[in-house]
Amino acid sequence: MPFDRNASRFRSRVISVQSLDPTRGLRHTGGPLIEQKSIQLADHLANYSDGRGDRLNLKLFDRLQFAFICAFVSTGWVFAQPPGKTLLVVAHPDDEYYFAATVYRMAVQLGGRVDELIITNGEGGFRYSTLAEPYYRKSLTIEAIGRKELPAIRRKEAINAGRVLGIQKHFFLGQKDERFTTDEEEGPNHGWNSALITTKIATLVKRRHYRYVFSVLPRSTTHGHHQAATALAAYAIQTLPENVRPVLLGFDTDASEYVPPPSAEKNQKWTTRYAFAFDRTAAFGFQNALTYQIVVNWMIAEHKSQGLLQTMQSKYPREYIWVDLESAPEAQTAASVLFHLLRTDLANDGKSQ
Repeated sequence: MPFDRNASRFRSRVISVQSLDPTRGLRHTGGPLIEQKSIQLADHLANYSDGRGDRLNLKLFDRLQFAFICAFVSTGWVFAQPPGKTLLVVAHPDDEYYFAATVYRMAVQLGGRVDELIITNGEGGFRYSTLAEPYYRKSLTIEAIGRKELPAIRRKEAINAGRVLGIQKHFFLGQKDERFTTDEEEGPNHGWNSALITTKIATLVKRRHYRYVFSVLPRSTTHGHHQAATALAAYAIQTLPENVRPVLLGFDTDASEYVPPPSAEKNQKWTTRYAFAFDRTAAFGFQNALTYQIVVNWMIAEHKSQGLLQTMQSKYPREYIWVDLESAPEAQTAASVLFHLLRTDLANDGKSQ
């Protein structure tokens, strides 16, 4: 049997990587590599086939190709389809810290689309800018100077941190960051344009078709701006038709049960216990020498104007996730799909309630 004819019979059995999953299949730079190696294997076996052992060699080829694909999948060269588009809604330019490892996994490793909406300029963080004063050559801890200079500085820091995490687009709303408070109404009652914020969130969701919205879990003990940002995101989602509503997920590095403040019941229904957890200490890379905590630390380091944030390096090993059951139809199911795709550990000790 001529080589070219024999080779064509083997090549016809090369598996298209996209055909392995009817929902769009496996993806990554490993996909073309698998097909290339399979074609080389086909040509190699064809070269040694005399026609009489053709059927045997075809079976051998099928087995070798399957083993080759499994090896690539098991080593992480090939990943599942990208996760749904995600919008981060946060109050301050460094709040992506709460979901940094999850975002990196989604955007960088799985090729998903993640954008970020930041409500305030973050100028209220001037008190912790001591370390950044010689770096930026500005007296940032002097309130008048800090409030003037920090909006531009923190915007650049957010973009740089986003580059680390794979965030593609930032939306800066330029609202006032007055001070730290645990009062959820502080921002909306003192300078925030709530209508602008909710309209912007709703418009982005409709135009860009986000499947998930990440925000900070609105505990009554956390920054009031975090609570307000999440409440505004929840309200914006509720204004949308059910068929386009994204799932709202609340993140925290504290695994304790969520006790809702009275205001949260207006348009939010969070699970009492966390539903999922992402392990920042999970190992990957060559000889499993790397962890997601390294990426989180890189993100922290980009926010040089925020000295207090620097003390969070390698501090919390997990990101815990709650689901707002009122945000979208079948919210819990949709969230489960996402975190199975991300291969995080399901919270066996944190069953949703």
